[in-house]
Amino acid sequence: MDTIEKEVEQHEKRNLVVFAANQIFMRLGWIFKTESVVMPGFLDVYTLSGFIRGLLPLISRIGQSIPQILIAHRVAKMPRKRMVFILSAFGITFPWLILALTLEVGSWSNNTIVAIFLTLYGLHWLTYGSNVLAHGTLQGKLIRPRRRGRLLAYASLIGCTLAIIIVWLVMPRWVRGDTANYAWIFGMTGMFFGFAACSSLFFREPPDDHSTQTVPFLKYLSSGLMLLRYDRNFRIFAIVLMLFYTGWPIFPHYTVFGKRTLGLVSRNFVTLLIAQNTVSGLGALVMGNIADRHGNRIVMRVLIFVAACVPLLAVGLSRLPMGAHWYWLVYACLGFTPVSGRILTNYTLEISPQEKHPQYLGLLSVLQTVPLLGSPVVGLLIDRFSFESVFISCSVLVFCSVLLTFRLVEPRFSRSV
Repeated sequence: MDTIEKEVEQHEKRNLVVFAANQIFMRLGWIFKTESVVMPGFLDVYTLSGFIRGLLPLISRIGQSIPQILIAHRVAKMPRKRMVFILSAFGITFPWLILALTLEVGSWSNNTIVAIFLTLYGLHWLTYGSNVLAHGTLQGKLIRPRRRGRLLAYASLIGCTLAIIIVWLVMPRWVRGDTANYAWIFGMTGMFFGFAACSSLFFREPPDDHSTQTVPFLKYLSSGLMLLRYDRNFRIFAIVLMLFYTGWPIFPHYTVFGKRTLGLVSRNFVTLLIAQNTVSGLGALVMGNIADRHGNRIVMRVLIFVAACVPLLAVGLSRLPMGAHWYWLVYACLGFTPVSGRILTNYTLEISPQEKHPQYLGLLSVLQTVPLLGSPVVGLLIDRFSFESVFISCSVLVFCSVLLTFRLVEPRFSRSV
């Protein structure tokens, strides 16, 4: 064991606590900007356009991918990754505080609000993309593989439990009938993201023992794309990813679908958020522990199968007389979404050498983006045809992803970790 490994092991418990605190505060802020509930509900107040709703997944994924692929080659050569994580964590905070202030003090036209929101939403995802890259790289360096699932499990459980309690206590004051005070809702997001950023100041990271010479971006990008040519398992994983993410463009449409077919109103948001975060916390606990014991592949397969069932569940409930009372089940299943993201990241970390973690994670983000480029088109198809036809089509594609997971290797048992 070299000096760096000894120092990493020495500070591992401290860093586990810091990672957990960061994820808990992020969860507390995230529940007030949940992509499947709050974001489409907010937009639906100012525009009925399915195309505009369809921009949300596209903005989020492009925003995450661009910085990851642009800075991955620099992060890989940095002796310490901590500063990128800290700066990006604070960068996540400001768009939500600005949006909250804008909604609170100004009187704006609907089109102006939509334009301001989309701009700040894009800025959020640009900084978040850098944060995800730094988070994954830092975790790969500071936390051993067999402890990452446990970190995910307990941080998610605590974060989701606290988030549910806070939403249950304060959200009903801001959502009455079919109206909501989004200034306060987004203000809570900014506040908790700020706490998460402050927690990141307490990491202990030894410097990497390698040259700090930066590889030219185009050379780094081309070598990253070559991973798909020479790494057969990662090539299959890429197809699994892209098929899985074909289900994501319909996420912002579930809320509007429920409102138009089942008569849901803003006050129902509390129930939907509680259902989604309850499953997110419990699911992370269960899936994280299974991943530690049996590997990430089996957990990935189960989570993708659940994702494939969600559109069919939404369509089925819309046809039932009491469907509105059970529509929370859709959001309960969506609660596995954050867990799936972490599992995909952890699987990527395990199938790649540590020195290439930023490269693999950057390419992972790009691959996730490809299906989401069609998000606005999905919105237009919903406007042109129907929610149901688009939902069912996406479900079929995600089921194909489930089948392909049987061709992936489980690195936990194919080599020592």
